[in-house]
Amino acid sequence: MATLEQARAGRDDQTRVVDLVFPGDVSPAPFSRADLVVTGVDHSSTSYEVRVFLNAPDATATTPRTAEQRYAGRYTVFGHGGCYGGDGHCDAPAPGEDLRLAPPLTSFDTYVTITGALQRLLAAGDALQTVTLVPVSLTPRRADRGPAPELLRFDDVTLQTYLTATDADQIPT
Repeated sequence: MATLEQARAGRDDQTRVVDLVFPGDVSPAPFSRADLVVTGVDHSSTSYEVRVFLNAPDATATTPRTAEQRYAGRYTVFGHGGCYGGDGHCDAPAPGEDLRLAPPLTSFDTYVTITGALQRLLAAGDALQTVTLVPVSLTPRRADRGPAPELLRFDDVTLQTYLTATDADQIPT
């Protein structure tokens, strides 16, 4: 697990690089699915997407989204557009404080399935060392889209891998 505070700035301060290690000395990959789980995603500002690259700390918004560039997937945040109420109007209550439905600005959790990208990395004999998160604004005009590191706010990122029953039978004990 890595928090936003533990993430370091990537190239040109456009991205955030988190250290998430998965050993590369496993063959075949001992999982049938791998998800990058992002919790506490803030969506109080404008809409944006986060492109995910594995072991590519220099990736930026202009990096091609290809397997050769170690692109793993993306998640999209539909922004709320800010709060126009009075002071404290849009503050989300702490968990357990309020039994009503969560207010619209409550953060959310999401995931990106990165199975293929992680399996390709491991098949090449590499260990997963870093995950680069590249936030890109999703303005209505494509020409206005670009790096948006100020929009990227989350609590933490983890890597979850899953086994099927047949996978578990193949792992030596």
